[in-house]
Amino acid sequence: MAAQAISLSLPTPPTHHNHHHAPPHHAKPPPPSLQHSRAPPPHLLKVSSLSESLRGVDSFRDGRLLVSLLRQCADLLHGNQDAECISVVRRLAPQLHSLAVRAGRARDPHVACALVDLLARLGRGSSSRRLLEEVADGKDAVLWNKHVAMLAEAEEWGEAIAVFAEMQARGVPADGYACARALHACGRAGVLREGKAVHAHAAKAGHVAAHPLVPGFLAGMYAENADVAAATRVLETTDAAAVAWNAVLACCARLGLVDDALELAERMVRSGPEPSLATWNTVLSGCSRHGHDMEAFGVVRRMLEQGLLPDSSTMSSLLKSVANLGQLAHGMEAHGFFLRHRLEPDVYTGTAFVDMYAKCGRLDCAQKVFNALDLRNMTTWNSLVAGYANAGQFDNALKLVEEMKMNRLDPDITTWNGLITGYSMNGRSSQAVLLLRQIKAIGLAPNVVSWTSLISGSCHNGEYEDSFYFFNEMQKDDVQPSVVTMSVLLRACAGLALLKKGKEIHCFVLRRAYDHDMVVRTALIDMYSKAGSLTSAKRIFESIQKNNLVSCNAMLTGLAVHGQGREAMALFHDMCNSGLKPDSITFTALLTACRSMELITEGWEYFDSMESRYGVTPTVENYACMVDLLSRCGYLDEAMDFINKSPFKSAASLWGALLTGCTVHGNLALAEVAARKLFKLEPYNSANYLQMVSLYEHEQMFDEAESLKYAMKARTLNTRPGWSWIQIEQSIHVFEVEGKPHPDIADIYEELIRLVFQIRKAGYVPDTSCIAYNVPEEEKEKLLLSHTEKLAITYGLIHSDASRVPIRVIKNTRMCNDCHEVAKHISAICDRQIILRDADKFHHFTSGKCSCNDCW
Repeated sequence: MAAQAISLSLPTPPTHHNHHHAPPHHAKPPPPSLQHSRAPPPHLLKVSSLSESLRGVDSFRDGRLLVSLLRQCADLLHGNQDAECISVVRRLAPQLHSLAVRAGRARDPHVACALVDLLARLGRGSSSRRLLEEVADGKDAVLWNKHVAMLAEAEEWGEAIAVFAEMQARGVPADGYACARALHACGRAGVLREGKAVHAHAAKAGHVAAHPLVPGFLAGMYAENADVAAATRVLETTDAAAVAWNAVLACCARLGLVDDALELAERMVRSGPEPSLATWNTVLSGCSRHGHDMEAFGVVRRMLEQGLLPDSSTMSSLLKSVANLGQLAHGMEAHGFFLRHRLEPDVYTGTAFVDMYAKCGRLDCAQKVFNALDLRNMTTWNSLVAGYANAGQFDNALKLVEEMKMNRLDPDITTWNGLITGYSMNGRSSQAVLLLRQIKAIGLAPNVVSWTSLISGSCHNGEYEDSFYFFNEMQKDDVQPSVVTMSVLLRACAGLALLKKGKEIHCFVLRRAYDHDMVVRTALIDMYSKAGSLTSAKRIFESIQKNNLVSCNAMLTGLAVHGQGREAMALFHDMCNSGLKPDSITFTALLTACRSMELITEGWEYFDSMESRYGVTPTVENYACMVDLLSRCGYLDEAMDFINKSPFKSAASLWGALLTGCTVHGNLALAEVAARKLFKLEPYNSANYLQMVSLYEHEQMFDEAESLKYAMKARTLNTRPGWSWIQIEQSIHVFEVEGKPHPDIADIYEELIRLVFQIRKAGYVPDTSCIAYNVPEEEKEKLLLSHTEKLAITYGLIHSDASRVPIRVIKNTRMCNDCHEVAKHISAICDRQIILRDADKFHHFTSGKCSCNDCW
């Protein structure tokens, strides 16, 4: 083909005239501003020279020159932002393609690959892939490998995997680069089976050992699919470079596999490439993002032991963990380290310090750091606004917002969300709703954080019904809930023990595919446990392939409140054997489980082993559990001695546990000692007064009981009356001691009297010991019939036909002995399971027996 037949619309190099020659008479002199302009950029000269070289070529039967031209054009675009150069190459590309077609070189693998590269760099990915599909219909390995690489680089993971599989089906050999890209696609797509197939092909072809990219992408594929053991084997057996180790570490940190990331870093210290600062920063970032805040301190310690000096990224992640834990002392120590070593401050580190001090309750320090910062961004301002709002200092928060405006910073949705969160968490939901409406009025759309803050604040303050109301409003506002929203709603269901509502939220979670999130799964375990469906909680727990400490603690707590002490202990030992380290919450659940079955010996063993064996310092909650265990089992003197020897002898929770035990066992003398302590520590807690009133009345000491009642009135203490409720279909029916009678109370009493008559024949004898009034025995037996849990159980029997559906009742006070006996007898004669949650635990009544074995 003659070169003269090809027309390329390229700018030709300027003709250089001798300065002695006069310009043509018709040419105008250039403007003064252009008379001394500099020469064209080198890349434009290169494009022009390409044009000239093309004009002088006589034949393109040899495709090497065409490949060279295409690659030079592609190289011109690499990192080049010159609009004129890009425009010229953009015009040149289709002409080069046309030239290849006319020369019969369009299906030449090397020409096609070079052309594909050029089109891709011009942003014409679809055109380049279409070209590959047109020419890669045979068995040419170059084109097929290029096709796989192009798809993977475009992040079209599924198509890259499909093309690689088709290559194998056609017998086209894959090179190392295509294998590496296919492994990357399998990792990002989360398809372990296909990834293993690519691994097998790469190993058979020798690419795992020979190609520099394959080991890293292979390890990354296994890490992306959460098979860290396989990823580690690849790293250790292929002598992978440090960049591959760091990539797997980063993957583990991103997926929340922090324990694996920590172990991998330690392997690097022992036998792999030496960890760099970037390595430790990656692990540290994973710790702070995924709740492994205590481990963050260990990471920094290892970094310092290696002689690495922390940078701003290190400090930002560490301070986030400090803020999460509220460890002010550690935060101040980090601040001192930062100043002593004169680390280079930046806006991110400064913001981290402001946020840490604000979340640790030292707003004065946060304000000082804020004032000293030379550079502040929107996040810096928002951190301090949120700090003041969360502390309830709304005047200071609003003042800061006005300062933002004065500094020409418009408050964004994050600013307002900080205020909404503060209002909600401080029990001022009405102000939060008003602010949300004001945001809409100024043209900002409340987002999922805005609504979740409202929902979370209501749940935090025990206003669970408001949480569901705000969720409905959120849906009306067409805002999609997040995993955090769903976990908060599940917590609200747990607080109200609303099993049906919890199941609805669970269905919602499944539709949104949020059920794979560990936070949501843990919330589901907690909800089902507290709503009385321990079987469902176990099913979810067992479906999790790798439980973490939080999910194990949730399951332990569920087993404890349902009286499954032996199962709780078995789970604890399984958990420790799996490598999970227990914390104080674990032992709170474990000691509660021991109390539910009066396992004194086991309780002592667990408490004594906390510090000596597991390195866990007992908290006030752990001490309170031990006092509760001793007191409920009748070891009141030992409980008193235990309190006096504890470091928390002034903690109200310990004396409250002792008082409850004294009330159960009728030890008036010791109860008065505990009550005097509690009246000083908690002068406005009506529960302490009510327990003593009940004990005095039981001991026929009516004058003392009246004296306490008078003291309560003098202190204007509000006493919440006892109640029980049951859900029938979508309605909740409440039975209160002093409330309005239920509309069907006559039918309820009629059925209850009939049931009592039947169970008397089966051996039931009324236990009137809980009736403190000085009235005849017959009158006491009548008063027993008005207990709210009996009314709720009877109503459930009347209005639920399905004999296999359990009757679920929730009660806010401890169940009395008589109601416990009645529930056992009713479960036997009616052949119905009754599940009742009182203030202490769950009682599962089946066939005349209770799960608590009469210990509660």
